[in-house]
Amino acid sequence: MLGIFFGLNDSWVNIKKQMVFLSKKQVLDLFKDSFEIIEFNEIEKEGMTGLGKRKHWHIYNIIAKKI
Repeated sequence: MLGIFFGLNDSWVNIKKQMVFLSKKQVLDLFKDSFEIIEFNEIEKEGMTGLGKRKHWHIYNIIAKKI
């Protein structure tokens, strides 16, 4: 299973009300007891959106295997 989750420090946290933003603990809790985490990366950086606008990115990338 692959997943990408938005973190609480993302600049969209107060703008995109329809989106879900999670803490590191909340993301890891989604996988506990049922998945073995193969890889987990937290990324926080300045960058661009697909529309060319600047933003602060805070995302978690996870690769996990069902146990």
